[in-house]
Amino acid sequence: MQRVFVMYKLKPGVSMDDYRKWSQEVDQKITPHQPGVKSFKVFEIKGAEKGTPPYQIVEDIEVESWEAWQKVVDGEGMKKVITEWNNYGDADTLIAVYGDQIEPI
Repeated sequence: MQRVFVMYKLKPGVSMDDYRKWSQEVDQKITPHQPGVKSFKVFEIKGAEKGTPPYQIVEDIEVESWEAWQKVVDGEGMKKVITEWNNYGDADTLIAVYGDQIEPI
């Protein structure tokens, strides 16, 4: 299993309430049920230890693999999410990283 972390800010003028409603009604109902997705959690970032947080939203997605996630993003099942996300998320701030947990010994 791998984890994908997707981080971004909202578009200027988009309220957190509007984003939250969309996330709950659309993104969180579709994304976790895609092939290869094991879990999907969305976090609203409230602050940072130093300064202003660089992101407002962090998504924590457990997937079978990065390749499986890429297929999900490009797949038919995610079209609604991807299309509508563009109404809320600022694509210029979007970053996705992935990795494996370092297991304790």
